[in-house]
Amino acid sequence: MSEHAHAPGGHPPAEPDRIHAGSILAVGAAALLIFAAAGASTVLYMRRAQAELNPAFPVMPAAAGEAKIGIVEQQLFENSDRARTLREEEERRLRSYGWVDRKAGLAHIPIDRAMDLVLQGERP
Repeated sequence: MSEHAHAPGGHPPAEPDRIHAGSILAVGAAALLIFAAAGASTVLYMRRAQAELNPAFPVMPAAAGEAKIGIVEQQLFENSDRARTLREEEERRLRSYGWVDRKAGLAHIPIDRAMDLVLQGERP
């Protein structure tokens, strides 16, 4: 037989596991330092780029504070009463007399009166 003693079954004995905690901690600490340095350099770069591209930052846009910008409502729908106000104005106009174009002699009359005239065969 050979000079080396084998465990039963013909396999050599396993070596004990050795974990070098110091090496693992050193690699982890180095990774954290690299991450922190990369993050800090990115923040500095972005601030410098922002200062170059927009030196007056932060400036409020001209449309800020308006109730509607483009087609987008800027306030909560529960707080918006423009639809109700518009409806009331339209109702008031439908129920009143007034000029559409005074120079052309064009006036508007209440809608109920106009419907009555149309039913009588007249053109208001």
